[in-house]
Amino acid sequence: MSTPATCFENIIGLSRTECPCVESAPEGANVSESGLYLDELPGLNLQKLNATQACGSGGLWEKLDRAREQAIEDTQAELMACIAANTEPARGMGAAQIGEDKKATGTAITLRHAYHGMTVQTAKVVGGSFYIDAIATAFKPVDGMPDTITLNVYERIEASADPIATYVLPIAGNRVVWTDIAPLALPMDAIGTDNPRFFFLFQPFAGAKAMNSLVNCGCGGFAPYWDQASPQYESRQQKQGKLWADWAMAGGTFGSDLTRRDLWTVENPTSGILLRVRFECDERSTFCTGAPNYQTDNVQKVIAHAVRYRAGYNLLTDLMHSEQISRYTMTAGEAMEELRKEYLKAFEDRAKWVCEQLSERANVNRYGDCRKCKDVHGMRRGIIRN
Repeated sequence: MSTPATCFENIIGLSRTECPCVESAPEGANVSESGLYLDELPGLNLQKLNATQACGSGGLWEKLDRAREQAIEDTQAELMACIAANTEPARGMGAAQIGEDKKATGTAITLRHAYHGMTVQTAKVVGGSFYIDAIATAFKPVDGMPDTITLNVYERIEASADPIATYVLPIAGNRVVWTDIAPLALPMDAIGTDNPRFFFLFQPFAGAKAMNSLVNCGCGGFAPYWDQASPQYESRQQKQGKLWADWAMAGGTFGSDLTRRDLWTVENPTSGILLRVRFECDERSTFCTGAPNYQTDNVQKVIAHAVRYRAGYNLLTDLMHSEQISRYTMTAGEAMEELRKEYLKAFEDRAKWVCEQLSERANVNRYGDCRKCKDVHGMRRGIIRN
C-alpha cells in the first residue's frame, strides 16, 4: 500500500559529536536524512545532559531516542489534526459491497466461456488502500454441480501473468454464499498511464449458470457504470449508497485468453461473483509519502525542524520530571524551563506553517490524495526561518 513507510525514518539524528565524557553512542545515532541533530539544538549540551544519568547506564541515549520517537508521533498527530480541521476527505472511507443480489433469483446467466468473473478498476490514490474482506458465490443448481470453485485474482497482464491470490470458495444452488477471507490488500498507486485493475476469475464447471447478480440492479440511488473514457470515480456526482463508486468501477467479465483479459467484454452481470470491500486512506500521506527529501523540499525541511524542536521539548520535559536529581538539573532548572518553552513555541510555529501550506488548494495533493481543500477563513501565510 501507499503508506509513508520511509517517512520520518532518521528524519533527525541524535548526535554526530564524539565526546569522551559521554557514554559511547549506539549504532545509527549519527544518521540524519535532514542533516539535523538533536544535540545541536541551541541550548542543549550533550556533556551536561549526560551528567544527569547514572554512570554506565546508557540512559542518555535511551532518553534521546525516546524523545525523538515521541516527537515523530507528536508531529504526525499535530499535522493530522490541523490539516483535518482545514480540509476534508477527498473520498468517503469505509466498507461496501460490489455486486447486488437483490434480483439474484431472476433470469439465470449461462457461463459459456473458459473464464468468468468480475473486474475492478480503481482510481489512482496515493495513500489509498483497497481491501477485499469477503467473496460471495451465487449459482443456479445444475446436475453434477461441485461443492466449490477456485477463484484466482489477477492484476493487469502487463503487471503479472500469474495470479496474486487464489481462493477455494463454497457454492450452493440458489444461494448467495459468502466466504470471509484474510484481508487482501490491493495497490491503488500504480505508476504509469494505466489505473490499477484487478480480475477475480474462475473456470466454470459443466453447465454452470450464475444467479442474476448485478453491478447495477436498478434499485434506486446512484447507478454504477463502466466507462474507460469517463470513469465514475472521476465524476463529482453524488454516489448515494455506493461509497465504492468514488474509488472504483466494476463489472462482470469473461473471455478465453487470459493474456488478453484487459480487452475482455465488461458487463453488468457479475458471473455469480460479489465482493465485500473496504477503502481507506492513510492521511499521513497528505504531508509525507514515499521517500521524502528533508534537505531540498521546503515543506519536508520545516517538518524536520519541527521534529527536532519537539524532541528537544520532550527531552527537557523528561529530564525535569525525572526522579534522578543532578547538580545540573538543580542549578539550571529555571533556564531549562525557559528553553523548554522556546522549543515548544518553535515546534508549534513550524507545525502551523506546514499545516497552512498543505491546506492550500495548490498543495493539498502535493504528496497524497486523501484530502481536498475547503474554504478556510482567517488562515494566513507566514514565514518560518529555520
